[in-house]
Amino acid sequence: MCGIAGIYNSADPGAELAAACAMAQELASRGPDMQGVKQLANTVFSHRRLAIIDLDHSADQPLYDESGNYMISFNGEIYNYRELRDGLRKQNFHFATSGDTEVILNLYKSGGVEALAQLDGMFAFAIYDRTSNELIMMRDPLGKKPLYYFVKQNSIVFASTAAALKKHPAWQGTISTAAVADFLAYNSVPGSRSIYENVCQLPPGCVARCTAAGAIKIRKYWQVDYSGKLNISFNDASDILYNKIAAAVKKRLIADVPCGLFLSGGVDSAATAMLAARYADKTLDAFTIGFDEKKYDERELAAVSVNWINQRTDYGINHHCRVVDCRSFDKLKSLVAVCGEPFADFSLLPTAFLSEFAAGKVKFVLSGDGADEIFGGYERYAAMRYCRKLDNCLPMPLRRALAMAAAAVLPDHGKKSRLSRLVRFLRLAAVPEKRRYAVMMLQGTEAERRKLYGDRLQDELCYDCSTVLNRILSEVTTCDANEKYAECDLHGYLADDILVKVDRASMAHSLEVRSPFLDKEVIEFAARLPFEFKQKGNDRKIVQKAALAGLIAPAVAAGRKRGFTVPLGEWFRNEWYSLLCEHLLEGNLVKDNWMDRKALNELILRHKEYRRDSSELLGALLMLELFLENN
Repeated sequence: MCGIAGIYNSADPGAELAAACAMAQELASRGPDMQGVKQLANTVFSHRRLAIIDLDHSADQPLYDESGNYMISFNGEIYNYRELRDGLRKQNFHFATSGDTEVILNLYKSGGVEALAQLDGMFAFAIYDRTSNELIMMRDPLGKKPLYYFVKQNSIVFASTAAALKKHPAWQGTISTAAVADFLAYNSVPGSRSIYENVCQLPPGCVARCTAAGAIKIRKYWQVDYSGKLNISFNDASDILYNKIAAAVKKRLIADVPCGLFLSGGVDSAATAMLAARYADKTLDAFTIGFDEKKYDERELAAVSVNWINQRTDYGINHHCRVVDCRSFDKLKSLVAVCGEPFADFSLLPTAFLSEFAAGKVKFVLSGDGADEIFGGYERYAAMRYCRKLDNCLPMPLRRALAMAAAAVLPDHGKKSRLSRLVRFLRLAAVPEKRRYAVMMLQGTEAERRKLYGDRLQDELCYDCSTVLNRILSEVTTCDANEKYAECDLHGYLADDILVKVDRASMAHSLEVRSPFLDKEVIEFAARLPFEFKQKGNDRKIVQKAALAGLIAPAVAAGRKRGFTVPLGEWFRNEWYSLLCEHLLEGNLVKDNWMDRKALNELILRHKEYRRDSSELLGALLMLELFLENN
């Protein structure tokens, strides 16, 4: 895994070498093993390398082809590069390196942009083609690896992070008020925008062709299709799924350095660990972090998985555990700098501690990310289904009355509280179906957020933050009313939150994370299965559990899903209360008129006094403030 940056179509490319070098230095944690800067014609690329394959440095980047007409800077891993290389050799292409970067370059030379759709992996890269004077930028199907860019006149500046872009002299960095409004609603900046005006992200699954005239043509090269369902038995589906998941794990073990494992107490990481241990030719290291709070601690179940695996594989697992205290405010502030944009999923903290722990011993790990979106693992899909049932038996006025009564009588103690979940469900049922997904996914209500706005956000008082979600929902391919929210999560929540969290937390510690459940073939097969194979009644991830049943210890399979959460609501009432007040009431949000101080104070007090759990909205405000302080 690496960091990339570059400047295309510069009027003075020689002068850009220093800027490209500065951008690369900003990406040091993403690639601590090597830095390179090269120029070809009017274009300069820079690169930071985390060496996972081809350790002899023959493929150090940026990389020229043998003709000197093409140059590439590549971030990622291509899992099918050996097969592609064999095919290219039959076409008389020669290879001076043993890694995957040269394969991409020769694949482009063999068939242009269209040939690049054959790549299987996680990646973001740029190719400069001197023969056509074009810049090609491409990002993996799900957007696991980031790629930001901005245009200055007819020149394009790109980098793996927004923080690296800031090192270029043409950087302006005006903060977008609409992006701030979206961030407060989503906990991240959704879609292909960024927090900055005129700074974009290349969308997942897209390739961009850029010309010296300033034209940027972006084309989607991959889109999963949920519309064509297979006529297949459940047992056959689970058998095929097992083989696809097993193949996804096996190919992600390809590396010239030892592999590690993220291991929680859940079924996804346990199954991944078992398959990896089966295919490995040596003992693998697995990493688990624990917490003093018993309800968040998964060390016991992780140990059950390790014992189960060690009794059933030749080499087994060497299990490493560490208890961490995620309440470190200094760690939080350091992660704000790493993210480069405001990001408020606080599971970023334990993910960062786990990444730091694993990076002390290995350079890459396998994880169980992605299974919930693909196999119907979230409770919210069932909630939407039950709401539709209520639509048929309870009139809307009665549902609204129940929701108001429940909210007035029952305490709101956050997402983990059963009573709070009941209140949220009744509130969800009391709105029209077309608005429910936004109510469920966005933090607070539009009215609650707008109440906080200061003068600087007055132009956004009429802006509807659900626009992004509604656009994704309008583009889903499934015909199943239950499945459309899972498909939406794949392109929204997964891409904008989960994958951002994993990338930023891991790369802050120079660790690569590979996710077998996010394999393209696994996703495409799962999309063609009926949704009732995934979720029915109170059962979730049904076909996945059937496919992986023999891999998981019974105690783990029967365990309750916990997630990688932190008790943020209680921190804001206790350990972090003074810090929260200090930053929100005396910081840049108030000083620069982003937020109204009186409204912020009321929000804090309402949460402190248990009148309404506002931990997620307060968390977003805190991360926005810390971002402004670091910007």
